[in-house]
Amino acid sequence: ARGLDVTGVFCVSCRHIYVCPNGVSDFQKGEKYRYADLCFAGPLNTSYTAGLRYFVIMYDIACKYGINFMSQCCNKDCSFVLIPTDNGDINIVFCVNKFHQESHDDDCTTKNALDYTKFVGHTCGKGVETIWAKMNWLRYSTREMSAASWIETLSEHFNDWNWQKTISLG
Repeated sequence: ARGLDVTGVFCVSCRHIYVCPNGVSDFQKGEKYRYADLCFAGPLNTSYTAGLRYFVIMYDIACKYGINFMSQCCNKDCSFVLIPTDNGDINIVFCVNKFHQESHDDDCTTKNALDYTKFVGHTCGKGVETIWAKMNWLRYSTREMSAASWIETLSEHFNDWNWQKTISLG
């Protein structure tokens, strides 16, 4: 990763495994919470504005990530709020997907389990990994691109992913 401008990509997808608009961000020098905050803020803002108030975020490290999320993203006392909640409260629950639960301690597994979360139903939470299974090959062709080409290429492939999902529904 030495000498690279971008060391990875963070992606937010909805339950039906569509890549969310404004839900993709580049990593610079590792996975940091601020990149994830920005990725979650775009889709949450759009959904909150549309009237939704209850959200479940599934993330491999949700037990750690969710601790300060509300204070970092929804704090009205900050000069720049990532998720403005002027129209009422927002409820965000953080869960660890089932594949990663086994690597967490018992207290975390119980507290962040999908099986015990209201309104979730039966889901494993690993749908986003299917996106990466299809997109991982892009790393070979994009690693030497300029920033603009990199963004356009990823955007085009994510848009195609969403389109393919849409036409396969019918």
